[in-house]
Amino acid sequence: MQYVIYFVLCGLGGFVFSFTDLSIAWMIGALFIGSLITFFQPTFWRLNHAVNHIPKSWIWIGQGILGVQLGLYVNITLIETLSSYWLIIIAVLILSILFAFLTGLLLFYFTETDLLSSFIATAPGGVVAMPAYAQETGANVGTVSLTQVLRIVLVISTVPVLLSFNGDSEASAAAIQSITYEASSLPMAFPQLGWTITLIALALLGIFLAKKLKIPTPWLLGAMITVGIFNLISSPADPSAVLWWPDWALNIAQLFIGASIGAWMQRSLFRDAKAVIIFGGIGSLTLIIALAACSVLVASLTKLDMVTAILAFSPGGVAEMAATAVELGADSTFVVTVQVIRIMAVLLILPPLFQILRKHFIKEEKMKAET
Repeated sequence: MQYVIYFVLCGLGGFVFSFTDLSIAWMIGALFIGSLITFFQPTFWRLNHAVNHIPKSWIWIGQGILGVQLGLYVNITLIETLSSYWLIIIAVLILSILFAFLTGLLLFYFTETDLLSSFIATAPGGVVAMPAYAQETGANVGTVSLTQVLRIVLVISTVPVLLSFNGDSEASAAAIQSITYEASSLPMAFPQLGWTITLIALALLGIFLAKKLKIPTPWLLGAMITVGIFNLISSPADPSAVLWWPDWALNIAQLFIGASIGAWMQRSLFRDAKAVIIFGGIGSLTLIIALAACSVLVASLTKLDMVTAILAFSPGGVAEMAATAVELGADSTFVVTVQVIRIMAVLLILPPLFQILRKHFIKEEKMKAET
């Protein structure tokens, strides 16, 4: 019952924040309420017991749903866009990771945050996935969550506003489209039910295989990879196939993840919060400016317009940048493609590097303890 009460309170926080129209509003609201409960440890309804014993299955469920959602973005349009601009996308992607590492060093040198937590905090892998990965590796969840949310807020509050003053933007595509899955409202038809069951079964298979292969965040990456392959193969094989996947599934994932992360927000994690906010904010602004400069260079060397390039390579959220692209008349297909590729690449490439770094830290600690 304590878990139910805690989850309902987090859900109310998500509902209130949903009026902000941010795609991650449900997570931020749940994270905010969960953090308050964890920080103050109230004894009424035994909420202090609930937050200190949150089941690990909560974060797994949230990651699994998110993995399916990301996998559903993978389709022929994404591959075609990648084949046309693959060199540019890879180049800017590498630069964004290098810039993120530099901002991580900034956070490490000017705060009391350890190096592993600093790198995870500044990695442009998504405000939902990075805190969950931080908890898995034993990094500072508070610093990672705070820095990731701060960067998203800065991107959303600066990039769309500044670009809205640009009156010379031209759409680089004749028709503006968004890469998405086929969805339908209830009641679902029997074929849709079959496709959806197949999708979920493949996601569970991917999770099982990822666990066996010891892939980091297996619930997220396992589901994302198998669903992406399924979506890529099934679309041309049977164009009439339509699966049912509710729009509110992502909100449920955000609630589970936000409530779980909120339960990790112990007071000890916020001893250096002021310094993290200052230098995390400086690092995030530096990353935004650096990638904006790269985007302007890309636009000057290609047929892409400047607005499309900036939105595509900004370290923000997929939904926020796509919505801004549609609003400003940019090529939302390219924007969504690059945003999804960035998140997938970061989730696939950086965790193994972080694992090596983590093992190095553990080895150093053992050597210090022996001496």
